[in-house]
Amino acid sequence: MRHGSTASLLSLTTLVLSLTACDTGDASSAEMRMAVDDAVATGQAQSLEDGILEITTDFTIGDGLASAAQRIRDLVASQIPCSTISSPSADTLVIDFGTLDDECEFRGRTFAGVVSLTVTPGTDNVVVEHDYSGITDGVVTLDGHATVTWTDGQRHIVTDFDFDGRRGRFHASSDRTQTRIGGPGEGVRLNGVRDWSGPNGAWHLDIDDVEVRAIDPVPQDGSYVLDTPRGREITLSFERIDENTIEVTVSGGRRDRVFRVTSSGDVADA
Repeated sequence: MRHGSTASLLSLTTLVLSLTACDTGDASSAEMRMAVDDAVATGQAQSLEDGILEITTDFTIGDGLASAAQRIRDLVASQIPCSTISSPSADTLVIDFGTLDDECEFRGRTFAGVVSLTVTPGTDNVVVEHDYSGITDGVVTLDGHATVTWTDGQRHIVTDFDFDGRRGRFHASSDRTQTRIGGPGEGVRLNGVRDWSGPNGAWHLDIDDVEVRAIDPVPQDGSYVLDTPRGREITLSFERIDENTIEVTVSGGRRDRVFRVTSSGDVADA
């Protein structure tokens, strides 16, 4: 009788361990929260870069492609007089925003660091190569490279950079297009892909027609599809709640989770 009880207990233990090890394919609650945190972290870096792009690719193609570099220089000189501009060659500009203590502002955001630009006019577009060195807004600091192909109202952006923020150090790359949805600085419609690695591992993001406002770390409309470091697929759906808050519904686990993200990047359960 004792032998039979022992055998039954061993069988039950084996069954429990087997069920525990079973992978349902659902994302865990922790993965869902990490997805939001990483989307915010990379979104803050993207927002900083977008602020720079508003400065360096804000001109009308019809005004004459050959003078694109001069138009960028004129814009910076008139709108950001706190910066220092040099031109090592006819098609190259170096913009030095100084330090954060210099309070060099553009459209409500303070910039510091250096961006070097190489401007190449094409037949119906302008290609602007960006090299970032310690570019920061006090929230995120990034170093790296971006190639931006500008046509009126649309940018094709290919990036590769490292950045530091309050959620750690990341490496990110992207290939995306932006189309303006309002005036300069108001927001863009975004499509493309973004990959990054950071404290939570390596992630891949598919971006399909989301609407991003300049001051927000996540979109205010549309959805992201994320591949997690463990191979899960998580969907983040976005909806604006008020001027300062966006609600993020996370799907892909056993049940959805809902968070609220502020324009400053704070994340809380709804």
